[in-house]
Amino acid sequence: MNDSKMCLVYVTALGLCAITLISGGPVKQTAAKQKGSAVLFFVAHPGQVREVLFSPLIFNQVMVNQGSAYDKNTGVFTAPVAGVYQFVYAAQLCRGPHNNLWYFMVNDAERMLCHAQVSGGDTTLNTCYYMEELKEGDRVWIKQLEGSCAWASTTSKTITFSGVLLVREGVSMLEEKHGSGFSCPLPSLSHKMMSSSASQAVALSGVLIAMLLWPLLLD
Repeated sequence: MNDSKMCLVYVTALGLCAITLISGGPVKQTAAKQKGSAVLFFVAHPGQVREVLFSPLIFNQVMVNQGSAYDKNTGVFTAPVAGVYQFVYAAQLCRGPHNNLWYFMVNDAERMLCHAQVSGGDTTLNTCYYMEELKEGDRVWIKQLEGSCAWASTTSKTITFSGVLLVREGVSMLEEKHGSGFSCPLPSLSHKMMSSSASQAVALSGVLIAMLLWPLLLD
């Protein structure tokens, strides 16, 4: 197939995409699209948290809060859209025989226990990861149990909490932002997205385009 025919095939395919999208009508935007697709936060606690129960543990130093889903006054992250989220909690352990226990909390339920313990004058940075598929409105925070001890200052940022939306409605946020190549996002053919008459119009358009392309492909 020569270049002019290849160009015709490509333009025709674009036309089919346009017909399909127009026939399908406007697609409802998700909450993430309406508010900006990025959901990402990184926050820190400015001082020590020594042997006291905190639930939530409040991180009021906010470095990043895209999507405005983290509340620095309460220490709680509220999922703005349904999707798969990843969270990270990191803490510089105090020296001494402390039994350090932290939970990732989701809607008052203890989802994952983060445990670390050192002896003598040792210290280490303890990092815990958690991932869950959340519904819109689900709330996530860090709970510290009594006996735990972590060290930080206003400049060190060694007690931190962060989270990011990885996948929204089956679509990778990384792929959406950095994807490449030609794609034709066809809408759903359910009655909610496309009427019966519109479906017939799209089907007829596809048949006509196929009839036009067939002689070129055989040549």
